[in-house]
Amino acid sequence: MLGIILGVITILLGLKAFTPKGIPLTKTKNLTGTGAKVIGVVCVLLGAFFLFDGVMAAVNVVNRVGGTAR
Repeated sequence: MLGIILGVITILLGLKAFTPKGIPLTKTKNLTGTGAKVIGVVCVLLGAFFLFDGVMAAVNVVNRVGGTAR
């Protein structure tokens, strides 16, 4: 479950890089431009990995509890 939550948060942060405001660094400063887009792509890919890992762990738990694990 933690992987799913972390994945969604990381993907949402990565998608902020493609907005005009960019990725927030502090309350008053944002990262924009090409650097923000590169970091945004890395965040989206990392978030997708976390999401996939969390879903696979949840499926594994459901299979073990349901008795279909081999």
